[in-house]
Amino acid sequence: MFSAVSATAQLSVGVRAGYGAFGANFEPPALTGNQVPLYEPSFGIVGIFNDKSNAGIQVEVNYTVKGWRDRDKDDSNIEYKRELTYIEVPMMTHFELGRSWFRIYGVLGPYVAFKQSEKETARNFDAYISGNPYDLYNQKARSIDFGNKAGLGFRINFGQRFSAFADVRYDLQLAGGQNIFKKQPNGIQASRLTELGGSIGLVFNILPQRTEVVKEYYVPKEGMNEEFDY
Repeated sequence: MFSAVSATAQLSVGVRAGYGAFGANFEPPALTGNQVPLYEPSFGIVGIFNDKSNAGIQVEVNYTVKGWRDRDKDDSNIEYKRELTYIEVPMMTHFELGRSWFRIYGVLGPYVAFKQSEKETARNFDAYISGNPYDLYNQKARSIDFGNKAGLGFRINFGQRFSAFADVRYDLQLAGGQNIFKKQPNGIQASRLTELGGSIGLVFNILPQRTEVVKEYYVPKEGMNEEFDY
């Protein structure tokens, strides 16, 4: 006789909140020389489905603020900030390790983001804007962009119905593959928004995952080879 552990699928819904360091990658790289991190929050709802092998999909709808910040290295009073708000919808693969109350998990997949607003804040920055040959400060961002997210975190189960999670994430905006702007600024070969941040959340397990020990029996081989006389 031998036994194995079997698990059921799990469906969870909940909320998340995050905080990240945002920026922009520009080519040529010299355009990022004065860039400093832009710290912004994000909030959203999340749905997670795992099959019995602990692999599945995670879908979110988030409100997030992205952008970048430039600051003169010698004078902190010279500053430029571009803030972009989005409704972002990631659709990621979700996989977990373990079946206990504490689990490590990872997420990976694309997202699409819909721009809601765009705001510029400049302080003593006129000379930078007027004297910049690349014209990026006068360009508006696209209304829709795309990207990829990757994250690693842990999940704690409080009984069968509630779970808390925390993770760190990195994403790189694709924006059509080359440019976050509606028009190609002079001399810029590529531009992408980036994020490195973390999030925490709480989910309710609509279909909680249950495990059970499945026992199976077998007939010994020697019992099958017995000869009988009639």
